[in-house]
Amino acid sequence: MYTNKTFPLRIILFFCWRELLWFTLLSVAVLVAYKGLGWTFIAIPFLPVATIGTAVAFYVGFKNNSSYERLWEARRIWGAITNASRSWATLVNTTVGREQYDENPDAIIRLRRQLILRQVGWVNALRLQLRRRVLWQEDPRVRSLHVKLVEQQHRQAEEMHSTLEPFLPSFELACTDCGASNVPNLLLQAHATQLAELKTRGLLDPFEHNTLSALLVECFAQQGAAERIKSFPFPRQYAHFSTIFVCLFTFLLPFALIGEMAKFGPNAVWLALPFSILISWVFFSMESIGDASENPFENGLNDVPMTAICRNIEIDLRELLGDAPLPERIQAVDGVLL
Repeated sequence: MYTNKTFPLRIILFFCWRELLWFTLLSVAVLVAYKGLGWTFIAIPFLPVATIGTAVAFYVGFKNNSSYERLWEARRIWGAITNASRSWATLVNTTVGREQYDENPDAIIRLRRQLILRQVGWVNALRLQLRRRVLWQEDPRVRSLHVKLVEQQHRQAEEMHSTLEPFLPSFELACTDCGASNVPNLLLQAHATQLAELKTRGLLDPFEHNTLSALLVECFAQQGAAERIKSFPFPRQYAHFSTIFVCLFTFLLPFALIGEMAKFGPNAVWLALPFSILISWVFFSMESIGDASENPFENGLNDVPMTAICRNIEIDLRELLGDAPLPERIQAVDGVLL
Protein backbone atom coordinates (compact mmCIF):
# COMPACT_ATOMS: atom_id res chain seq x y z
CA MET A 1 0.00 0.00 0.00
CA TYR A 2 1.33 3.40 -0.96
CA THR A 3 1.10 5.75 2.04
CA ASN A 4 2.54 9.06 0.82
CA LYS A 5 0.17 11.85 -0.16
CA THR A 6 1.49 12.18 -3.71
CA PHE A 7 3.34 9.98 -6.18
CA PRO A 8 6.82 11.19 -7.14
CA LEU A 9 7.56 11.71 -10.80
CA ARG A 10 9.94 8.74 -10.93
CA ILE A 11 7.14 6.32 -9.96
CA ILE A 12 4.75 7.84 -12.51
CA LEU A 13 7.36 7.57 -15.26
CA PHE A 14 8.28 4.04 -14.22
CA PHE A 15 4.76 2.85 -14.97
CA CYS A 16 4.06 4.89 -18.10
CA TRP A 17 7.30 5.82 -19.88
CA ARG A 18 6.77 3.21 -22.62
CA GLU A 19 3.26 4.48 -23.34
CA LEU A 20 4.44 8.11 -23.29
CA LEU A 21 7.13 7.22 -25.79
CA TRP A 22 4.57 5.47 -27.99
CA PHE A 23 2.16 8.42 -27.82
CA THR A 24 4.97 10.84 -28.69
CA LEU A 25 6.25 8.82 -31.65
CA LEU A 26 2.75 8.34 -33.05
CA SER A 27 1.87 12.03 -32.70
CA VAL A 28 5.16 13.14 -34.25
CA ALA A 29 4.72 10.72 -37.16
CA VAL A 30 1.20 11.99 -37.83
CA LEU A 31 2.33 15.63 -37.67
CA VAL A 32 5.28 15.03 -39.98
CA ALA A 33 3.02 13.29 -42.48
CA TYR A 34 0.42 16.07 -42.32
CA LYS A 35 2.68 19.10 -42.20
CA GLY A 36 5.92 17.91 -43.77
CA LEU A 37 4.65 15.57 -46.48
CA GLY A 38 1.41 17.40 -47.10
CA TRP A 39 -0.78 14.37 -46.44
CA THR A 40 -3.78 16.40 -45.36
CA PHE A 41 -6.10 13.51 -46.15
CA ILE A 42 -5.03 11.70 -42.94
CA ALA A 43 -7.02 14.19 -40.83
CA ILE A 44 -10.31 12.69 -39.68
CA PRO A 45 -13.38 14.40 -38.17
CA PHE A 46 -13.06 15.06 -34.46
CA LEU A 47 -16.68 14.34 -33.51
CA PRO A 48 -16.61 10.53 -34.04
CA VAL A 49 -13.34 10.25 -32.12
CA ALA A 50 -14.73 12.40 -29.30
CA THR A 51 -17.77 10.13 -29.16
CA ILE A 52 -15.49 7.10 -28.88
CA GLY A 53 -13.52 8.85 -26.13
CA THR A 54 -16.69 9.50 -24.14
CA ALA A 55 -17.75 5.86 -24.42
CA VAL A 56 -14.26 4.67 -23.46
CA ALA A 57 -14.24 6.99 -20.43
CA PHE A 58 -17.52 5.47 -19.17
CA TYR A 59 -16.25 1.94 -19.80
CA VAL A 60 -12.93 2.55 -18.03
CA GLY A 61 -14.76 4.25 -15.17
CA PHE A 62 -16.93 1.17 -14.70
CA LYS A 63 -13.85 -1.04 -14.71
CA ASN A 64 -12.10 1.16 -12.14
CA ASN A 65 -15.13 1.15 -9.86
CA SER A 66 -15.28 -2.64 -10.01
CA SER A 67 -11.55 -2.95 -9.35
CA TYR A 68 -11.78 -0.60 -6.40
CA GLU A 69 -14.64 -2.67 -4.98
CA ARG A 70 -12.37 -5.73 -5.02
CA LEU A 71 -9.61 -3.79 -3.26
CA TRP A 72 -11.92 -2.29 -0.65
CA GLU A 73 -13.61 -5.62 0.03
CA ALA A 74 -10.19 -7.18 0.57
CA ARG A 75 -9.36 -4.46 3.11
CA ARG A 76 -12.69 -4.99 4.89
CA ILE A 77 -11.95 -8.69 5.10
CA TRP A 78 -8.64 -8.05 6.85
CA GLY A 79 -10.31 -5.56 9.16
CA ALA A 80 -12.79 -8.28 10.15
CA ILE A 81 -9.91 -10.74 10.65
CA THR A 82 -8.21 -8.24 12.95
CA ASN A 83 -11.37 -7.81 15.00
CA ALA A 84 -12.01 -11.55 15.21
CA SER A 85 -8.41 -12.21 16.30
CA ARG A 86 -8.58 -9.63 19.09
CA SER A 87 -11.93 -11.00 20.24
CA TRP A 88 -10.53 -14.53 20.18
CA ALA A 89 -7.54 -13.61 22.34
CA THR A 90 -9.67 -11.66 24.83
CA LEU A 91 -12.22 -14.46 25.22
CA VAL A 92 -9.54 -17.13 25.50
CA ASN A 93 -7.82 -15.13 28.24
CA THR A 94 -11.03 -14.67 30.21
CA THR A 95 -12.89 -17.99 29.70
CA VAL A 96 -10.54 -20.93 29.12
CA GLY A 97 -9.92 -22.71 32.44
CA ARG A 98 -11.33 -19.83 34.47
CA GLU A 99 -12.64 -22.03 37.28
CA GLN A 100 -9.54 -24.25 37.30
CA TYR A 101 -7.01 -21.41 37.15
CA ASP A 102 -6.22 -21.36 40.87
CA GLU A 103 -5.62 -25.12 40.87
CA ASN A 104 -3.04 -25.20 38.07
CA PRO A 105 -2.29 -21.66 36.81
CA ASP A 106 0.84 -22.57 34.81
CA ALA A 107 -0.98 -25.21 32.75
CA ILE A 108 -3.89 -22.84 32.06
CA ILE A 109 -1.49 -20.06 30.99
CA ARG A 110 0.29 -22.46 28.61
CA LEU A 111 -3.06 -23.57 27.20
CA ARG A 112 -4.23 -20.02 26.60
CA ARG A 113 -0.90 -19.13 25.06
CA GLN A 114 -1.14 -22.04 22.64
CA LEU A 115 -4.61 -20.98 21.49
CA ILE A 116 -3.65 -17.33 21.04
CA LEU A 117 -0.35 -17.96 19.26
CA ARG A 118 -2.05 -20.41 16.92
CA GLN A 119 -4.36 -17.55 15.94
CA VAL A 120 -1.30 -15.44 15.10
CA GLY A 121 0.01 -18.36 13.06
CA TRP A 122 -3.30 -18.58 11.23
CA VAL A 123 -3.32 -14.95 10.07
CA ASN A 124 0.28 -15.25 8.87
CA ALA A 125 -0.43 -18.54 7.09
CA LEU A 126 -3.41 -16.93 5.38
CA ARG A 127 -1.22 -13.99 4.33
CA LEU A 128 1.35 -16.30 2.73
CA GLN A 129 -1.33 -18.37 1.01
CA LEU A 130 -3.03 -15.32 -0.48
CA ARG A 131 0.25 -14.05 -1.88
CA ARG A 132 0.91 -17.22 -3.82
CA ARG A 133 0.59 -16.86 -7.57
CA VAL A 134 -2.14 -19.06 -8.98
CA LEU A 135 -1.90 -20.87 -12.30
CA TRP A 136 -3.97 -18.37 -14.32
CA GLN A 137 -1.48 -15.65 -13.36
CA GLU A 138 1.49 -17.50 -14.85
CA ASP A 139 2.67 -16.96 -18.41
CA PRO A 140 1.47 -19.97 -20.48
CA ARG A 141 4.17 -19.28 -23.08
CA VAL A 142 6.92 -20.31 -20.68
CA ARG A 143 8.01 -23.81 -21.63
CA SER A 144 9.32 -24.60 -18.15
CA LEU A 145 6.09 -23.58 -16.43
CA HIS A 146 5.76 -26.85 -14.52
CA VAL A 147 9.34 -26.65 -13.27
CA LYS A 148 8.78 -23.05 -12.20
CA LEU A 149 5.67 -23.98 -10.24
CA VAL A 150 7.42 -26.88 -8.49
CA GLU A 151 10.32 -24.64 -7.47
CA GLN A 152 7.91 -21.97 -6.33
CA GLN A 153 5.97 -24.44 -4.19
CA HIS A 154 9.22 -25.57 -2.55
CA ARG A 155 10.16 -21.99 -1.67
CA GLN A 156 6.66 -21.31 -0.37
CA ALA A 157 6.77 -24.38 1.87
CA GLU A 158 10.06 -23.21 3.36
CA GLU A 159 8.67 -19.73 3.93
CA MET A 160 5.52 -21.14 5.54
CA HIS A 161 7.61 -23.28 7.91
CA SER A 162 9.90 -20.45 9.00
CA THR A 163 6.97 -18.07 9.48
CA LEU A 164 4.86 -20.46 11.58
CA GLU A 165 7.71 -21.87 13.67
CA PRO A 166 7.50 -19.19 16.44
CA PHE A 167 3.74 -19.68 16.87
CA LEU A 168 3.06 -23.43 16.71
CA PRO A 169 4.19 -26.40 18.78
CA SER A 170 6.44 -28.85 17.00
CA PHE A 171 3.75 -31.50 16.37
CA GLU A 172 1.41 -28.96 14.73
CA LEU A 173 4.26 -27.49 12.70
CA ALA A 174 5.07 -30.98 11.42
CA CYS A 175 1.46 -31.38 10.24
CA THR A 176 1.71 -28.21 8.16
CA ASP A 177 4.90 -29.50 6.51
CA CYS A 178 3.17 -32.56 5.03
CA GLY A 179 2.27 -30.87 1.76
CA ALA A 180 -1.05 -29.47 2.94
CA SER A 181 -2.74 -27.41 0.26
CA ASN A 182 -4.54 -25.19 2.76
CA VAL A 183 -2.52 -24.61 5.92
CA PRO A 184 -4.84 -21.91 7.36
CA ASN A 185 -7.72 -24.35 7.15
CA LEU A 186 -5.73 -26.91 9.15
CA LEU A 187 -5.00 -24.35 11.86
CA LEU A 188 -8.66 -23.42 12.23
CA GLN A 189 -9.47 -27.12 12.38
CA ALA A 190 -6.90 -27.48 15.18
CA HIS A 191 -8.67 -24.62 16.99
CA ALA A 192 -12.03 -26.39 16.68
CA THR A 193 -10.64 -29.74 17.82
CA GLN A 194 -9.00 -28.21 20.87
CA LEU A 195 -12.17 -26.30 21.82
CA ALA A 196 -14.14 -29.57 21.73
CA GLU A 197 -11.50 -31.19 23.92
CA LEU A 198 -11.59 -28.30 26.41
CA LYS A 199 -15.37 -28.56 26.61
CA THR A 200 -15.10 -32.27 27.33
CA ARG A 201 -12.52 -31.65 30.08
CA GLY A 202 -14.69 -29.00 31.68
CA LEU A 203 -12.33 -26.14 30.92
CA LEU A 204 -15.08 -24.48 28.87
CA ASP A 205 -18.78 -24.45 29.61
CA PRO A 206 -21.24 -24.89 26.70
CA PHE A 207 -21.93 -21.15 26.37
CA GLU A 208 -18.22 -20.28 26.28
CA HIS A 209 -17.61 -23.05 23.75
CA ASN A 210 -20.39 -21.73 21.50
CA THR A 211 -19.04 -18.17 21.73
CA LEU A 212 -15.52 -19.20 20.72
CA SER A 213 -16.89 -21.50 18.01
CA ALA A 214 -18.82 -18.56 16.55
CA LEU A 215 -15.53 -16.66 16.25
CA LEU A 216 -14.05 -19.65 14.41
CA VAL A 217 -16.98 -19.59 12.00
CA GLU A 218 -16.26 -15.90 11.41
CA CYS A 219 -12.61 -16.72 10.68
CA PHE A 220 -13.66 -19.42 8.22
CA ALA A 221 -16.04 -16.97 6.54
CA GLN A 222 -13.41 -14.24 6.16
CA GLN A 223 -10.84 -16.73 4.89
CA GLY A 224 -13.31 -17.96 2.30
CA ALA A 225 -14.10 -14.41 1.21
CA ALA A 226 -10.40 -13.65 0.74
CA GLU A 227 -9.88 -16.89 -1.18
CA ARG A 228 -12.79 -16.00 -3.45
CA ILE A 229 -11.12 -12.73 -4.46
CA LYS A 230 -7.79 -14.52 -4.88
CA SER A 231 -9.04 -17.43 -6.96
CA PHE A 232 -11.57 -15.60 -9.12
CA PRO A 233 -9.87 -13.11 -11.46
CA PHE A 234 -11.35 -9.81 -12.49
CA PRO A 235 -13.62 -10.69 -15.48
CA ARG A 236 -11.38 -10.79 -18.53
CA GLN A 237 -14.04 -9.36 -20.83
CA TYR A 238 -13.93 -6.09 -18.91
CA ALA A 239 -10.17 -5.93 -18.43
CA HIS A 240 -9.20 -6.98 -21.96
CA PHE A 241 -11.70 -4.92 -23.96
CA SER A 242 -11.02 -1.88 -21.81
CA THR A 243 -7.38 -2.03 -22.92
CA ILE A 244 -8.40 -2.49 -26.57
CA PHE A 245 -10.76 0.48 -26.46
CA VAL A 246 -8.17 2.76 -24.86
CA CYS A 247 -5.56 1.75 -27.46
CA LEU A 248 -8.04 2.36 -30.28
CA PHE A 249 -8.97 5.80 -28.98
CA THR A 250 -5.38 6.93 -28.37
CA PHE A 251 -4.40 5.73 -31.85
CA LEU A 252 -7.16 7.76 -33.54
CA LEU A 253 -6.70 10.83 -31.36
CA PRO A 254 -3.76 12.54 -33.16
CA PHE A 255 -5.49 12.11 -36.55
CA ALA A 256 -8.55 13.89 -35.18
CA LEU A 257 -6.68 16.65 -33.34
CA ILE A 258 -4.71 17.71 -36.45
CA GLY A 259 -7.78 18.77 -38.37
CA GLU A 260 -9.27 20.44 -35.32
CA MET A 261 -6.12 22.45 -34.56
CA ALA A 262 -5.69 23.43 -38.23
CA LYS A 263 -8.87 25.48 -37.94
CA PHE A 264 -6.94 27.96 -35.76
CA GLY A 265 -4.20 28.52 -38.32
CA PRO A 266 -1.38 26.64 -40.05
CA ASN A 267 1.03 26.96 -37.11
CA ALA A 268 -1.56 25.81 -34.59
CA VAL A 269 -1.31 22.31 -36.04
CA TRP A 270 1.70 21.69 -33.81
CA LEU A 271 -0.53 22.06 -30.75
CA ALA A 272 -1.90 18.64 -31.63
CA LEU A 273 1.34 17.12 -30.35
CA PRO A 274 1.18 18.13 -26.66
CA PHE A 275 -2.60 17.76 -26.45
CA SER A 276 -2.49 14.31 -28.03
CA ILE A 277 0.18 13.15 -25.59
CA LEU A 278 -1.63 14.65 -22.60
CA ILE A 279 -5.06 13.20 -23.40
CA SER A 280 -3.59 9.79 -24.24
CA TRP A 281 -1.65 9.76 -20.97
CA VAL A 282 -4.80 10.57 -18.98
CA PHE A 283 -6.74 7.68 -20.55
CA PHE A 284 -3.87 5.27 -20.11
CA SER A 285 -3.45 6.31 -16.48
CA MET A 286 -7.13 5.62 -15.80
CA GLU A 287 -6.72 2.21 -17.41
CA SER A 288 -3.60 1.44 -15.34
CA ILE A 289 -5.28 2.45 -12.08
CA GLY A 290 -7.91 -0.23 -12.61
CA ASP A 291 -5.27 -2.83 -13.45
CA ALA A 292 -3.33 -1.99 -10.29
CA SER A 293 -6.38 -2.56 -8.05
CA GLU A 294 -7.97 -5.70 -9.45
CA ASN A 295 -5.74 -8.21 -7.58
CA PRO A 296 -5.33 -6.83 -4.02
CA PHE A 297 -3.26 -9.70 -2.59
CA GLU A 298 -0.25 -9.65 -4.95
CA ASN A 299 2.05 -7.59 -2.68
CA GLY A 300 2.00 -4.74 -5.16
CA LEU A 301 2.34 -1.01 -4.68
CA ASN A 302 -1.40 -0.46 -4.07
CA ASP A 303 -2.35 -3.79 -2.50
CA VAL A 304 -3.61 -4.59 1.00
CA PRO A 305 -0.65 -4.34 3.46
CA MET A 306 -1.12 -7.82 4.89
CA THR A 307 2.37 -8.02 6.40
CA ALA A 308 1.77 -4.87 8.45
CA ILE A 309 -1.73 -6.02 9.45
CA CYS A 310 -0.44 -9.42 10.59
CA ARG A 311 2.32 -7.76 12.61
CA ASN A 312 -0.23 -5.46 14.27
CA ILE A 313 -2.37 -8.49 15.16
CA GLU A 314 0.67 -10.25 16.59
CA ILE A 315 1.56 -7.21 18.71
CA ASP A 316 -2.00 -6.89 20.04
CA LEU A 317 -2.29 -10.57 20.93
CA ARG A 318 1.18 -10.83 22.47
CA GLU A 319 0.39 -7.78 24.55
CA LEU A 320 -2.68 -9.58 25.89
CA LEU A 321 -0.38 -12.47 26.80
CA GLY A 322 1.93 -10.10 28.64
CA ASP A 323 4.93 -10.74 26.37
CA ALA A 324 7.83 -8.30 26.38
CA PRO A 325 9.50 -6.93 24.40
CA LEU A 326 6.88 -6.74 21.69
CA PRO A 327 7.79 -6.95 17.98
CA GLU A 328 8.27 -3.68 16.13
CA ARG A 329 5.47 -2.48 13.90
CA ILE A 330 6.11 -2.63 10.16
CA GLN A 331 7.02 0.80 8.82
CA ALA A 332 6.57 2.10 5.30
CA VAL A 333 9.73 2.14 3.18
CA ASP A 334 9.84 4.89 0.54
CA GLY A 335 6.13 5.34 1.10
CA VAL A 336 5.29 1.65 0.55
CA LEU A 337 3.76 -0.43 3.35
CA LEU A 338 3.74 -4.17 2.71
